[in-house]
Amino acid sequence: MTDQISRMRATFHLLCAMVLLLTGGRSAFAVSFPTEVEQARADRVVSMSDVAPSDRINQLLAAREFNDTELFALAATHPILVQHFIPGDLRLALDYLFSLTGAELHKMRTGGTLIRPLRMLSQREKAALQSLSSAFGVDQEKLRGVKIGPQDGRTYSLEVTYQMKRKKTATYEVQLVPPATPKREEAARDALTRHFGARPSRVGHGVGSAISIRDSSFENPYSLADGWRLERGRVLGAVTPVQEVMLDERTAIDGKNSVRFYATERTRVFQNVVQEVAVQPGVLTRLRVQHKTDNVRVEFQQSRADFKVQITFLNAGMPVANPVVAQGRLGSHAWELLAIEHLTPANATEARIELMCSLSGTAWFDGLVYEVINGEQQW
Repeated sequence: MTDQISRMRATFHLLCAMVLLLTGGRSAFAVSFPTEVEQARADRVVSMSDVAPSDRINQLLAAREFNDTELFALAATHPILVQHFIPGDLRLALDYLFSLTGAELHKMRTGGTLIRPLRMLSQREKAALQSLSSAFGVDQEKLRGVKIGPQDGRTYSLEVTYQMKRKKTATYEVQLVPPATPKREEAARDALTRHFGARPSRVGHGVGSAISIRDSSFENPYSLADGWRLERGRVLGAVTPVQEVMLDERTAIDGKNSVRFYATERTRVFQNVVQEVAVQPGVLTRLRVQHKTDNVRVEFQQSRADFKVQITFLNAGMPVANPVVAQGRLGSHAWELLAIEHLTPANATEARIELMCSLSGTAWFDGLVYEVINGEQQW
């Protein structure tokens, strides 16, 4: 642990030196290295689950009393989360969330929806909404109610409704806690850099460090031959027809492209999208992948288990443990997060990441993020 803290301190001081060099010795944010207590508070939020929108609401509430140093430390791994705490619509919406009572916050923590007509709003809620009304350019006197809750299993939506004319209302919306994707995280880092005067970059080793995935959002037009590759997966008794797997320029949650799988009940040969990445043994890691579906279903001799993201840990190309998986959801749905948290085995040097949908219908994958969430040796 001492070595890990020393490495983090060296990385942080190098960042501070770069900031001072680039700003001529002046920084908008007085960068200071977090104390062990401050870093531990940030690490506690990092270690929390962030798969569901309600999980990310819990992270926001856990960071509610953070100072700037703690927020900057947290932003290394969770820039989108920290963006909620800097000036803007997200901060104003967050102030409304913080104005709720304990019982109402419990409803938010557990994935519930809160509907508040004007007559039920507390003075604290009205005060928080005054700033939002000003940001929307609407007279607070026209306020009629508020709704806040999960939307499409991806975000929390704050909807504020105003009476504009006798029979006409207008609703303004702010979306909270969107899922993390590489492009979205970089946009958040840009915003935080402007706020703090220093860029909250990931550390290179240990807690919060990224495990490098080549073309994690399939932006390279040659992604499936450069970085990723196609491998034969499930075969159902014949060598044709072969499943269609290709980049999709019309559907994406991160950047402009995703990878799309399409098959029917006649498909006999399925394909997996595969990449190996280097890993550190004995650390707790988290892989996050976004997936979307259109009428994905089980037909013919297909198996429900063959719609998943899978990690197999390797040494010298050979498996050293059973694969770990996150199952995709059947049917038709918008983008949803799949996540795998797992200790890398003591003798693992690589992880094989496989995306597969050996079922009928259409499925997309996009926006992979792989990171270390506990850097202490576990073996």
